[in-house]
Amino acid sequence: MKNIIEFALQSQNLKYQVLRDASEQKIIKLGIQLKNSRFDTFIDIRPEAEQVLIFAVCPTLVPENKRNQISEFITRANYGLIIGNFELDHGDGEMRYKASYFYDSTFPDSAVVFLKNLYTSFSMMERYLPGIMAVIYGDLTPEAAISQVERASKASDN
Repeated sequence: MKNIIEFALQSQNLKYQVLRDASEQKIIKLGIQLKNSRFDTFIDIRPEAEQVLIFAVCPTLVPENKRNQISEFITRANYGLIIGNFELDHGDGEMRYKASYFYDSTFPDSAVVFLKNLYTSFSMMERYLPGIMAVIYGDLTPEAAISQVERASKASDN
């Protein structure tokens, strides 16, 4: 799976850096620039467990006084998500979107599945980041921020 994922990244012309390459784990980092922001993404491949984890990390730490509000925001966001979820580290304020899946030697089209999960991570961070920033810096309530994100998403789908 390690080679398949690197091939998939190369096929998309994504620049990346290997942070760790050991038999039990490979960690790849890539910086992504999208319309709303730039953020780092980490791909954690665990061959022994046959797992792939993808973390799109929010570009700003959540201030301590906003962590409870952001917790509510991501709980509201997570409720409707089918693939992946947002996570918040209440200790340091790091927030990220995580997509993960299992694979095995019979896993068909694993590069395609990996890329679908990777692009879902990008898309979810891009979609929800304006709402996150509105709660942190704009004093919007989590409920109002989610409504704003959903309205914007429906408008872009049309």
